Amino acid sequence: MDITLLLTFFVSFIASVLSGIAGGGVSFVTTPFWLVIGLTPAQGGATGAFMATGMSLGSLATFRKSGHIPKDRKLFYILAVVTLIASILGVFVVPKIDISVFRTVLAIITLAALPLLFVKPSTKYNLKKYKKLGLALAAGLMVIGSIIISGAFSILFTLVLVVFFGMSVLQTTAMKRLLFFLQSVVLLIGFAVQGYLLLQYAAVAFFGGILGAHIGTKYAVKKGENFAKYALAVMALVGAIALLV
Repeated sequence: MDITLLLTFFVSFIASVLSGIAGGGVSFVTTPFWLVIGLTPAQGGATGAFMATGMSLGSLATFRKSGHIPKDRKLFYILAVVTLIASILGVFVVPKIDISVFRTVLAIITLAALPLLFVKPSTKYNLKKYKKLGLALAAGLMVIGSIIISGAFSILFTLVLVVFFGMSVLQTTAMKRLLFFLQSVVLLIGFAVQGYLLLQYAAVAFFGGILGAHIGTKYAVKKGENFAKYALAVMALVGAIALLV
């Protein structure tokens, strides 16, 4: 087997385990990795989308049993519509992005956002009465995150759901998995139709994602997330430096 495929499985699996534990951040690692191994942003988007479907399935199987699926259906339906529209937009915008510019922008965003991994969301700053503002912020993050796929937007999305909607971190992770499943399916179909899906890489990343996310989410529900955050930060730092070299 091609060594790059083995690396793809390894990176997808480890990043998914850590993301499952930490509640997000997988694209801090995987998006730079796709570019480093020579994929275009669109090819990386297609591979990442296939991987994300696996991660969502792996995590949701655990969340459904643990009772952490958020019960705010109205919020989910609104964000699902926004996610659908944003994902369709991403399908057409991402293939037009200049790869050299994208590498630099992604590296800068990754480095700037790494401290967010260590921000502990707290309902102490409860802004439930400003739910409309929270909804607007969440929607905006989903739009940007469908074009510039970075863990930064996932973490900011978590902060918004905790502060404006009073969710626990595990509930926000379950919500993200639901929405990202929808996002990944749309991106996957869109990129595949345009010929950007590299099936071997996508399949390997899918199995790494579903297995890793299931293990990581199970661990998060039982124990905690501190080690995973530091490990993700180190992996993301290496990826960002690789993009700039």
